[in-house]
Amino acid sequence: MNRLSLIILILAFTVAPALGQKYKKKNILKDLNTIEGFENAFIGFVLYDPEKDKVIATQNADKHMTPASVTKLFTAYAALEYLPETLSAAEYTVNGDSLIFWSTGYPLTLHQDHRDSTLIEFLSQSDKQIYYWPRPSEDERFGPGWGWDDYSGYYGAEKSLFPIYGNSVQFIIDNDNQTFDSSPKHQGIKVSVDTITSERARVSRDEFWNEFSVQFGEEGIDTLVRPFRYSDQLFTELLEQETGQSIDLLKDYTKPEAFQELKGTRRDSLLKWMLQPSDNLFAEQFLQMISGTQSDTLGVKKGINLSTSASALIGGLDGPPRYRPVLDHNLAWRDGSGLTRYNMFKPNEILKLLKNLNLDLAKKILPQGQTSGTIKDWYSPAVYAKTGTLSNNHSLAGYIETEKGKTLIFVLMANHYTASTTKIRENFGLILEKIRKGY
Repeated sequence: MNRLSLIILILAFTVAPALGQKYKKKNILKDLNTIEGFENAFIGFVLYDPEKDKVIATQNADKHMTPASVTKLFTAYAALEYLPETLSAAEYTVNGDSLIFWSTGYPLTLHQDHRDSTLIEFLSQSDKQIYYWPRPSEDERFGPGWGWDDYSGYYGAEKSLFPIYGNSVQFIIDNDNQTFDSSPKHQGIKVSVDTITSERARVSRDEFWNEFSVQFGEEGIDTLVRPFRYSDQLFTELLEQETGQSIDLLKDYTKPEAFQELKGTRRDSLLKWMLQPSDNLFAEQFLQMISGTQSDTLGVKKGINLSTSASALIGGLDGPPRYRPVLDHNLAWRDGSGLTRYNMFKPNEILKLLKNLNLDLAKKILPQGQTSGTIKDWYSPAVYAKTGTLSNNHSLAGYIETEKGKTLIFVLMANHYTASTTKIRENFGLILEKIRKGY
């Protein structure tokens, strides 16, 4: 055997196996069933190649599972179908010397992180007698199946007709000097100081009253956000503080056929602010905004029913009207945010949504590994995906760019695990890295 033949033979035995080292279906399924931390869990999975229109591997993909905040993908998709590119911050009409305004469900008015002063500036400049009409609503402060103690968590801001300040109080706490500042300030929002200190600053609230207690930490500055108890009266009084105007509540009113809109932020910006940090209030309010396009009554359930109704009229905003469901009418979908365990989605249903979502837009609004949102400290920058977490349930669904230039769609769901959520995340990362390198 000459030297050239020997080199070719050696390359055949060394390079060829490396080139063909795919993460095969059997290896994926083996990992899903044997990796430590998955042994007591119910694992749903699907990996799909959109270029070939081919499912590469699947497990329990037609089984109902708890999605948690992956639910927000369905909320986002419905918003893209139903809502205009620029959202309405409020609607109003002028009748003689009266200005009457009402809500669209828009959640950004004076929001602590994404402050929108559109309504404030408009009302401040008015020379009319101002009335606020609380349009009909079918919603309670919490959604079906939400934890009763969510009222005290930053993630548990109440749904409402017209959110203001994100329906929350922001506390900036100087532990070194034992002082604090809070916003908004209002006579009905009472704050006291606890004499006991802890390692980190804490803020607690009475469940039914806007009575907060601040507990200082050992050192440094802490910024904490805690939901307040919402009411129409509190809303109007906060508006009066900001605008310097007198605002009366108008109970008996019917929305007129002709009215005007105050333009707010762009829809896709709000989608990004919802999906990347996984904001629950924004998700619920999106569905209320959707319901308001077809009814005087705002409600999350109405928004869901509209988005999954076979008789729903859609497409009139940007194209010719058409009748079809935006999303499958058989979905077990109960809220906008995923806080309820009543939501049950199949991995294949999530896959179907991701197949229909515009990829360029998805990469702009979804969290990105090592870069943004809820996966800023996880996975590779090649991963664009929505997380979902409830106790003993964690999900991740989105897109992954492989070393060979492919973009694959994946859904990973782990329900009822007994390992730590950190361990489940690490397992997801191991599988995704093998996918990234193997395809």
